[in-house]
Amino acid sequence: METSTDLISTKKTTTYSTLTKPVRCLSCGTDQIKPGRRYCSKKCREQINWVLSLSKGLLKAFNARYAAYSFTRGQVILDVFPTWSKGISRFSLKRTPGNKPAEDLKNLVLKSGNEWYKLVNNNLSKSYASLSLIKKNHKKEIDPTSIKPKKKVRPRLSKSESVYLKLLHLDRKDLPLNGDIFKIKSAYKSMAKLCHPDMGGNEEEFKKLNEAHKQMLLWAERPHYTSKKALRNSWSYDGFTNRWSPPL
Repeated sequence: METSTDLISTKKTTTYSTLTKPVRCLSCGTDQIKPGRRYCSKKCREQINWVLSLSKGLLKAFNARYAAYSFTRGQVILDVFPTWSKGISRFSLKRTPGNKPAEDLKNLVLKSGNEWYKLVNNNLSKSYASLSLIKKNHKKEIDPTSIKPKKKVRPRLSKSESVYLKLLHLDRKDLPLNGDIFKIKSAYKSMAKLCHPDMGGNEEEFKKLNEAHKQMLLWAERPHYTSKKALRNSWSYDGFTNRWSPPL
């Protein structure tokens, strides 16, 4: 089972933005998931959140500005971009048969943490121990900019506005980000030709369509949006906020 985060390196520069996103559990990758859900179970969600929280200690030791977690059938991957570095270091671990990705990520974090503590216990400074592991795992073929979370902007609608949008046969992605109302008007004209009473349409349905057109034009005058910074198809960590974000 390939997951949404298959980052196996090739000769080409590795980027996160080129990956595709199947409908799978964000934690374990199974496709046995209810429609509209992001996780197959509450337990699976809690498990990955706990392990990602555990990883924050290691990321702080590396002074990570950004990090990304992903997994394949063969391995779990933790990419780290320190604030002082110009490149990405990749920490990976072979998957254990029967383990969920979160369990293998925990083993990777503990293994890397033990390596770090071993260096510190050998009378090396904490900063030198971090530098040694970062250099050891540096991967120049990974595009440094690909690990920086992208900002996704999405129209914010009330329940009634969502209904109006459906009446116009529009999707959220059709709503303007720049005040352009062309698609709203165009959708209204197309539907009006079908719903107008003079064309054999239902009068009540036509009234609802007119109201939908009116309300969505009002929304376009003062649009509201929600924004989210994350990576597509990979968990992303922001060192400034010390938070992990699920894939877009």
